[in-house]
Amino acid sequence: MEKLIVPSLLSVSDGILMAERFKKTIQALIETDPKIRNLYNGFISVYKRLVKNQKNGGKSPLTGELLQLGKRRSRARIAFRDILYGISVSLIEEPSAKASKLYAIFEKHGATADKPGYKKVTAVLISLISEFDLPANQVLLKELALLPFYESLKTANEIFDSVSKQKSDEKSILAADSEPATAILEELIKAMEDLLAMIQLNNQIDKETYGEIDNQLVTYINEINTTARARKTRKQNSNEPEPKPEPV
Repeated sequence: MEKLIVPSLLSVSDGILMAERFKKTIQALIETDPKIRNLYNGFISVYKRLVKNQKNGGKSPLTGELLQLGKRRSRARIAFRDILYGISVSLIEEPSAKASKLYAIFEKHGATADKPGYKKVTAVLISLISEFDLPANQVLLKELALLPFYESLKTANEIFDSVSKQKSDEKSILAADSEPATAILEELIKAMEDLLAMIQLNNQIDKETYGEIDNQLVTYINEINTTARARKTRKQNSNEPEPKPEPV
């Protein structure tokens, strides 16, 4: 019997698409053919595992929340920094001197950039907060009435850090629980091959019941194979080095 499914061509998404076509096409046989039903149940079990694997590997809902919390944290940092800078360059000598001491902490840790990135902001804020929390600097912040602005920055950073740790923990749990998608795909392809072989065997005896379903499955497989083969060819061509010019 001709081997129609070509595993080396199929990506995970190809496998899921092919499985969805199998699932829809074979429905009519499940109630009337116990052997097909048993193969189908095993096939569906593997299909669901692969779909779940892909969902778990998708974008975490916490990603969007972290984006917003990162923006909020940056607003608090920039506001606190700019207020300090404004006082430090003012013409009122005493608060200017106090603010200059505090603003120097920002300059020391390279925290004057507006968009240094999540990881760098976190590293910078750890250093900043450790210094601004020193008793002498707390006194200066209190005298300048800037403690509320500093506390808002600390709170924004703590909230961001908490959600960031949640996301990291979530990622670790998913990684520990998940199977390699390619391994599940191999099982899925084997399950589809078994189903197709049984249908084609039965078609030799009962074309009226199995003929149209067999034709549909073969058509779907060939369509997906053609698309996958074209994609593979494009990828190979794109990786080919440009031909060297012939010597004149």
